[in-house]
Amino acid sequence: MKARLKLADGGEKTADAKIIEKDDRTVVYLEKEKFSKDVEYVDFLYDYFVKNTGDEGYFITDMCLSGTAQTFFKEREDTESVNEFSFVTCYGMNEGKTGILAIITGMQYDFGMVVGVKNGVYYTYPRFYIDCDMPYDDIRVELYRLDDGSYSAMARKYREYKLKNGCVPLKERAEKDARLKKAADSIEVRVRQGWKPAPSPVENQTPETEPEMHVACDFDRVGDISKSFKKEGIKNAEFCLVGWNIGGHDGRFPQIFPVDERLGGEEKLKNLIRNVKADGYGIVCHDDATAAYHIADCFDEEYLLKNKDGSLHARPYCWSGGRPYKICPRRQYEKFETENQKKIKALGFEGIHYIDVITILPILKCYDKNHPTNKKEGAEWYRKTMKLARETFGGFSSESGYDFAAEYLDYAMYSNFAMGKDEKIPMSDEIVPFWHLVYHGIILYNPCTFTLNYPAKGEKNRLKLIELGGRPLICYYANFAADNRWMGDEDFLCDTDAQLNQTAKWAKKMWEDYEELSDIRYEFMENHTKISDGVYKTEYSNGTAVTVDYNSETYKIERKN
Repeated sequence: MKARLKLADGGEKTADAKIIEKDDRTVVYLEKEKFSKDVEYVDFLYDYFVKNTGDEGYFITDMCLSGTAQTFFKEREDTESVNEFSFVTCYGMNEGKTGILAIITGMQYDFGMVVGVKNGVYYTYPRFYIDCDMPYDDIRVELYRLDDGSYSAMARKYREYKLKNGCVPLKERAEKDARLKKAADSIEVRVRQGWKPAPSPVENQTPETEPEMHVACDFDRVGDISKSFKKEGIKNAEFCLVGWNIGGHDGRFPQIFPVDERLGGEEKLKNLIRNVKADGYGIVCHDDATAAYHIADCFDEEYLLKNKDGSLHARPYCWSGGRPYKICPRRQYEKFETENQKKIKALGFEGIHYIDVITILPILKCYDKNHPTNKKEGAEWYRKTMKLARETFGGFSSESGYDFAAEYLDYAMYSNFAMGKDEKIPMSDEIVPFWHLVYHGIILYNPCTFTLNYPAKGEKNRLKLIELGGRPLICYYANFAADNRWMGDEDFLCDTDAQLNQTAKWAKKMWEDYEELSDIRYEFMENHTKISDGVYKTEYSNGTAVTVDYNSETYKIERKN
């Protein structure tokens, strides 16, 4: 077969790919020596996954933040969807009863997915973004033919692959680390304590131009939340403090210390940690390993990620600390991570430590001549950060579920973003929980943004968490940003005692939901099936099955006797 190479001058050429037939798979690859420095991207395997309109079956392709799309071969207008990076490094095709799963095993940090239909012909393939650099590896895709072609079977096969390549079941890890076990048996409670305006009116802040920080919940008030939970009879919760550091949430990263005095200062923080633990709960904090703000006392262009033209890589928006610049993953670990985690640990935090956005943003190349990193190397440096957090605190968590991190990710704040809710996604007939089928029993997760704070949002949001076997997530002061409500309009607040008491009662409901399905917490998710419109069944490795009916807003649990 041939691969299609798009060149920098707009032209195209083809290259012969090699095929090796093995006992259980077909390996298709394009040797890195075949490349020259004029290749922008490569379309690969585009002659394998091809179907005609009206054929039985569907494609399964990853749409990153939205989830995994199921695309049936039905009548539709010509259209094409291009996703520039992929959360899971596989895709598949159902052909009725049988199917094919394709796993990217070479250049897997550099690809996205193309899916489309033209003149009645459906196609999907990975697109590898070479960017006119020499590849560090062969492009390689492994094809597995499956007797059961359902997306659940594809997910089981991919899970098998991940377990053979570094992932360890949650149950096994928890048995070896009591800190992780305690966190896994707890609902998650994020408390945003303080923040400056987001987006910031000041792009490059200084101590003189820095906007005032809004104090929403100081250390004493977090202690009140803990006591209210205990009063309600919530047995297990893990608190995560957000914005405890200097300048509040995203205030001055990579600078963290001193602990912000406007929240009570370091001694009150240490006292809070002792008191929360005395109430029987875990407590961790929010950190960042990707963003650098000009106001930081340690800001230095030396450690920042550089674009190919030598410029600094700045994000296209301002946040609480101003314009965030990207830190090179290698320099972040070398310069900051060991010392930061040591100092944070000394405060008394313990549990599943949170480091923001690592698992939700695409990995970028760094072109700084003193610390160049390709995407594979960037992933390896981030994994060092994750591994260190797991060893230091008991676990690692981040914002989402980009699966280069799966070996060290213990909890995803939301494994996908909106999972297709109220979205028009090209070529998607339904968003299916492929990621959840792969990783339930390996990674804890809240399924998506609209399932956090679900008692304030309505029963359908609760049912989505139950359908997908999630770990409940509470976010106090979720809606801090002025122009972005990605976590929903509804919020958990504790400005008044009435609000405090109400949110504690909501938290009790979330705890009770988590306990009701405690038997599936450490199990694999084996099947997910659409029974009819609005009715879905999820089955687990211990025989428990959960059927959710969104039409009647009810659910049913069936257990093996």
